[in-house]
Amino acid sequence: MASRPRTMAVVGEPRPAATVVLLRPGRDGLVALLTHRPASMAFAPDVHVFPGGRVDEADLDASVQARSVTSPEAAATALGGDLPPVDALGAYIAAIREAFEEVGILLADHDAGADLGDARATLLASAAAWPSIVDRLDLRLRTDLLVPLSRWVTPPILERRFDARFFAAAMPDEADATLIGDEVVAHSWHRPIDALESMRRGELAMWLPTSTTLAQLLWVSSVDEIRSSMAPGRLGEVEVEEVGDAVVRIGMPAGGGVAGQPVNAYLVGHRRFVLVDPGDPTGPALDVAVEEARRRGGRIHAIALTSAVPDHAAGAESIREQFGLDVLVGPGGGRFLPHPVVELADGALIESGDVPLLVLAAPGLEREGLAFIVGDGQFVLMGDLDGERAARSIFGPVDEGVWRQSVTRLRSAAPDARWLGGHRALDSES
Repeated sequence: MASRPRTMAVVGEPRPAATVVLLRPGRDGLVALLTHRPASMAFAPDVHVFPGGRVDEADLDASVQARSVTSPEAAATALGGDLPPVDALGAYIAAIREAFEEVGILLADHDAGADLGDARATLLASAAAWPSIVDRLDLRLRTDLLVPLSRWVTPPILERRFDARFFAAAMPDEADATLIGDEVVAHSWHRPIDALESMRRGELAMWLPTSTTLAQLLWVSSVDEIRSSMAPGRLGEVEVEEVGDAVVRIGMPAGGGVAGQPVNAYLVGHRRFVLVDPGDPTGPALDVAVEEARRRGGRIHAIALTSAVPDHAAGAESIREQFGLDVLVGPGGGRFLPHPVVELADGALIESGDVPLLVLAAPGLEREGLAFIVGDGQFVLMGDLDGERAARSIFGPVDEGVWRQSVTRLRSAAPDARWLGGHRALDSES
């Protein structure tokens, strides 16, 4: 489990982008549309993604934004409040435009006789034609049908970087996806669990934002449920709190990329640090964790996850890619992660940092759940074992008997430890 240091090369600022997860009822539950990008693409070749792309100047055009059902101010609030209103609404409009370009689905009111095929061909030839198309077709852009999901920022080491807003939307009745152009070679509908299992078997290649979004949708039954239970809230601040010797809490405000869903990550060590549960992939909180390690005269040597659920794991790949680190998970914890992991056995000792972490299996809430006893047992990092889980997520059923057994076992193993959870603003006593 030794770390492999790399030199981090910061290429440039990420470009704004937008992605839309189109959903419709299937025979056995909700299904999502995935498109397959050709192997010849410069960015994300040969992977399965949701329709999306960069925000263009045309999406910010005042004449286009005036045709949106959602106002710029409402769009900014719905995304968490970290974007200026015009830019926020631009993300909504880009999601609509990209869905129209890539799969022929236009989330807009228009005249029944409008020639959408010609408009789509014109748009594919030039994104700058979007304002004239919106005006000519007299479109009413149904931005109100888009439900914000999450935000993802690609790691600094990538040549092409994007700051992408993810939305969900119900597939319009009677509509069907169609393909023209060369950006998409195929499309298919999948239940989230089926797509993730196909990825695990090597049949579908995905990047982490796609697989994580599918994991967030595993137990969702409708877009209305997403709107009521999963949509972002107000983005908070990154918090840094010295909990005790060799343990620093990094309060990350967007677990799983969802604003208003805070998660606690922990830096453990003196100079050789293990970063536990970096669940926020949006960038600033990860930067704070890296900088805090540097400020203390060291660096991060490994990443450990109490669970691979999105709100605990979503930021791990960015740190892994930047610094060549191992991501340590419980048995089976990497099955829905598209990047390599190292599985830890019950009773293993993490010695990547200068303060050891004793691994205890803690199933119940998640079958691959772990807890980490820090050093001589003063602290326990127990993830969601206290029963407090991510605020803007929908979870499956819990085996309460197994969960209580895990709690009892952990208390027995570290009777005097202070429990540090995944979502409390302040740590709690055992």
